[in-house]
Amino acid sequence: MTSTRFDAVIFDFDGTLVASAPAKRQAFFDIFPAQAAAIVAAVLTDDPDGSRHVVIPRMIAGARARAIALVDQNYVTRYGEVSEQAVAAAPELPGATELLRRLSPLMELHVCSNTPQDTVRRHVAARGWNSYFKGVDGYPTAKRDRIAAVIATHNLVPSRVAMVGDGISDEEAAAANACAFFAIRAPEDLMRAGQSLEEINV
Repeated sequence: MTSTRFDAVIFDFDGTLVASAPAKRQAFFDIFPAQAAAIVAAVLTDDPDGSRHVVIPRMIAGARARAIALVDQNYVTRYGEVSEQAVAAAPELPGATELLRRLSPLMELHVCSNTPQDTVRRHVAARGWNSYFKGVDGYPTAKRDRIAAVIATHNLVPSRVAMVGDGISDEEAAAANACAFFAIRAPEDLMRAGQSLEEINV
Protein backbone atom coordinates (compact mmCIF):
# COMPACT_ATOMS: atom_id res chain seq x y z
CA MET A 1 0.00 0.00 0.00
CA THR A 2 1.32 3.47 -0.84
CA SER A 3 0.51 6.89 0.57
CA THR A 4 1.93 10.37 0.59
CA ARG A 5 4.01 11.65 3.51
CA PHE A 6 1.27 14.07 4.56
CA ASP A 7 -2.47 13.87 5.19
CA ALA A 8 -3.05 17.60 5.36
CA VAL A 9 -1.25 20.77 4.31
CA ILE A 10 -2.00 24.33 5.40
CA PHE A 11 -0.77 27.05 3.04
CA ASP A 12 -0.21 30.68 3.79
CA PHE A 13 -1.41 32.86 0.89
CA ASP A 14 0.59 36.04 0.27
CA GLY A 15 4.20 35.28 -0.52
CA THR A 16 3.49 31.55 -0.54
CA LEU A 17 1.00 30.93 -3.33
CA VAL A 18 0.92 34.45 -4.75
CA ALA A 19 3.84 36.87 -5.18
CA SER A 20 2.01 39.66 -3.38
CA ALA A 21 3.97 40.12 -0.13
CA PRO A 22 6.15 43.07 -1.30
CA ALA A 23 3.13 44.93 -2.69
CA LYS A 24 1.16 44.38 0.52
CA ARG A 25 4.06 45.73 2.56
CA GLN A 26 4.38 48.76 0.30
CA ALA A 27 0.68 49.47 0.73
CA PHE A 28 1.29 50.46 4.36
CA PHE A 29 3.71 53.15 3.23
CA ASP A 30 1.35 54.29 0.48
CA ILE A 31 -1.53 55.09 2.81
CA PHE A 32 0.49 57.02 5.40
CA PRO A 33 2.20 60.41 4.95
CA ALA A 34 5.84 60.27 3.92
CA GLN A 35 6.80 61.74 7.30
CA ALA A 36 5.51 58.56 8.98
CA ALA A 37 7.64 56.19 6.86
CA ALA A 38 10.13 55.48 9.65
CA ILE A 39 7.30 54.66 12.05
CA VAL A 40 5.64 52.33 9.53
CA ALA A 41 8.95 50.59 8.89
CA ALA A 42 9.65 50.15 12.61
CA VAL A 43 6.24 48.57 13.26
CA LEU A 44 6.64 46.17 10.32
CA THR A 45 10.11 45.21 11.49
CA ASP A 46 8.77 44.45 14.96
CA ASP A 47 5.71 42.56 13.68
CA PRO A 48 6.31 41.54 10.05
CA ASP A 49 3.38 39.10 9.95
CA GLY A 50 0.94 41.22 11.92
CA SER A 51 -2.63 41.70 10.78
CA ARG A 52 -3.56 45.16 9.51
CA HIS A 53 -5.97 45.35 12.46
CA VAL A 54 -2.99 45.09 14.81
CA VAL A 55 -0.19 46.99 13.09
CA ILE A 56 -2.12 49.96 11.67
CA PRO A 57 -3.33 51.18 15.11
CA ARG A 58 0.31 51.04 16.23
CA MET A 59 1.36 53.10 13.20
CA ILE A 60 -1.36 55.67 13.91
CA ALA A 61 -0.34 55.92 17.57
CA GLY A 62 3.30 56.34 16.61
CA ALA A 63 2.51 59.07 14.11
CA ARG A 64 0.32 60.97 16.57
CA ALA A 65 3.01 60.70 19.25
CA ARG A 66 5.32 62.58 16.88
CA ALA A 67 2.63 65.11 15.96
CA ILE A 68 2.49 63.92 12.36
CA ALA A 69 -0.73 65.08 10.74
CA LEU A 70 -2.93 62.22 9.58
CA VAL A 71 -5.71 62.39 7.04
CA ASP A 72 -9.15 61.92 8.58
CA GLN A 73 -9.90 58.49 7.18
CA ASN A 74 -10.18 54.87 8.18
CA TYR A 75 -6.67 53.63 7.56
CA VAL A 76 -7.61 49.96 7.89
CA THR A 77 -10.26 50.36 5.19
CA ARG A 78 -7.90 52.33 2.95
CA TYR A 79 -5.19 49.71 3.37
CA GLY A 80 -7.70 47.03 2.39
CA GLU A 81 -8.56 48.88 -0.81
CA VAL A 82 -4.94 49.46 -1.84
CA SER A 83 -3.63 46.03 -0.89
CA GLU A 84 -6.56 44.14 -2.40
CA GLN A 85 -5.87 45.71 -5.78
CA ALA A 86 -2.20 44.79 -5.45
CA VAL A 87 -2.92 41.18 -4.55
CA ALA A 88 -5.40 40.78 -7.38
CA ALA A 89 -2.76 41.99 -9.84
CA ALA A 90 0.08 39.88 -8.43
CA PRO A 91 1.13 36.71 -10.26
CA GLU A 92 0.97 33.31 -8.64
CA LEU A 93 4.25 31.75 -7.61
CA PRO A 94 5.57 29.57 -10.42
CA GLY A 95 3.53 26.38 -10.69
CA ALA A 96 1.12 27.15 -7.84
CA THR A 97 -2.08 26.21 -9.65
CA GLU A 98 -0.60 23.01 -11.04
CA LEU A 99 0.75 22.01 -7.64
CA LEU A 100 -2.63 22.51 -5.98
CA ARG A 101 -4.28 20.52 -8.76
CA ARG A 102 -1.93 17.59 -8.16
CA LEU A 103 -2.04 17.69 -4.37
CA SER A 104 -5.77 18.13 -3.78
CA PRO A 105 -6.75 14.53 -4.67
CA LEU A 106 -3.97 13.19 -2.44
CA MET A 107 -4.43 15.12 0.79
CA GLU A 108 -6.54 17.74 2.52
CA LEU A 109 -5.50 21.29 1.65
CA HIS A 110 -6.24 24.49 3.58
CA VAL A 111 -5.34 28.16 3.38
CA CYS A 112 -4.75 30.16 6.54
CA SER A 113 -3.70 33.80 6.18
CA ASN A 114 -3.34 36.88 8.38
CA THR A 115 -5.43 38.73 5.79
CA PRO A 116 -9.08 39.24 6.90
CA GLN A 117 -11.11 36.13 6.17
CA ASP A 118 -13.58 37.61 3.68
CA THR A 119 -10.73 39.18 1.71
CA VAL A 120 -8.56 36.09 1.43
CA ARG A 121 -11.61 34.05 0.42
CA ARG A 122 -12.29 36.51 -2.40
CA HIS A 123 -8.70 36.19 -3.58
CA VAL A 124 -8.81 32.39 -3.55
CA ALA A 125 -12.12 32.36 -5.42
CA ALA A 126 -10.92 34.89 -8.00
CA ARG A 127 -8.03 32.60 -8.92
CA GLY A 128 -10.35 29.61 -9.35
CA TRP A 129 -8.82 27.74 -6.44
CA ASN A 130 -11.87 27.06 -4.26
CA SER A 131 -12.19 23.46 -5.39
CA TYR A 132 -8.67 22.65 -4.19
CA PHE A 133 -9.21 23.63 -0.56
CA LYS A 134 -11.24 22.12 2.26
CA GLY A 135 -11.07 25.41 4.13
CA VAL A 136 -9.91 28.99 3.62
CA ASP A 137 -9.38 30.97 6.81
CA GLY A 138 -8.06 34.43 7.57
CA TYR A 139 -7.93 36.93 10.39
CA PRO A 140 -8.94 36.51 13.17
CA THR A 141 -8.18 32.78 12.85
CA ALA A 142 -4.65 32.12 14.13
CA LYS A 143 -2.52 29.75 12.09
CA ARG A 144 -1.48 27.68 15.08
CA ASP A 145 -5.15 27.23 16.00
CA ARG A 146 -6.05 26.23 12.44
CA ILE A 147 -3.37 23.55 12.39
CA ALA A 148 -4.52 22.28 15.78
CA ALA A 149 -8.12 22.15 14.57
CA VAL A 150 -7.19 20.16 11.45
CA ILE A 151 -5.26 17.67 13.59
CA ALA A 152 -8.06 17.33 16.15
CA THR A 153 -10.94 17.15 13.68
CA HIS A 154 -9.40 14.32 11.70
CA ASN A 155 -7.40 12.67 14.49
CA LEU A 156 -4.19 13.13 12.50
CA VAL A 157 -0.60 12.48 13.52
CA PRO A 158 1.10 15.90 13.75
CA SER A 159 4.12 14.75 11.76
CA ARG A 160 1.75 14.04 8.85
CA VAL A 161 0.54 17.64 8.75
CA ALA A 162 2.58 20.41 7.11
CA MET A 163 2.54 24.19 7.10
CA VAL A 164 3.86 25.99 4.02
CA GLY A 165 4.60 29.68 4.36
CA ASP A 166 6.98 32.59 4.07
CA GLY A 167 6.56 34.19 7.48
CA ILE A 168 7.61 33.83 11.09
CA SER A 169 4.01 33.16 12.11
CA ASP A 170 3.89 30.19 9.73
CA GLU A 171 7.02 28.63 11.18
CA GLU A 172 5.91 29.26 14.76
CA ALA A 173 2.49 27.74 14.05
CA ALA A 174 4.07 24.57 12.71
CA ALA A 175 6.49 24.31 15.65
CA ALA A 176 3.68 24.83 18.18
CA ASN A 177 1.88 21.80 16.72
CA ALA A 178 4.97 19.63 16.11
CA CYS A 179 4.27 19.69 12.36
CA ALA A 180 6.53 19.89 9.36
CA PHE A 181 7.32 23.33 7.99
CA PHE A 182 8.31 24.29 4.46
CA ALA A 183 9.74 27.78 4.13
CA ILE A 184 9.09 29.85 1.03
CA ARG A 185 11.97 32.32 0.76
CA ALA A 186 12.19 32.50 -3.05
CA PRO A 187 9.70 31.76 -5.86
CA GLU A 188 11.31 28.43 -6.71
CA ASP A 189 10.89 27.19 -3.11
CA LEU A 190 7.21 26.37 -3.69
CA MET A 191 8.12 23.74 -6.28
CA ARG A 192 10.79 22.33 -3.97
CA ALA A 193 8.22 22.08 -1.19
CA GLY A 194 5.82 20.45 -3.62
CA GLN A 195 8.29 17.70 -4.39
CA SER A 196 8.46 16.81 -0.69
CA LEU A 197 4.71 17.05 -0.26
CA GLU A 198 4.16 14.65 -3.14
CA GLU A 199 6.67 12.05 -1.92
CA ILE A 200 5.20 8.58 -1.60
CA ASN A 201 5.69 6.30 1.39
CA VAL A 202 5.77 2.64 0.47
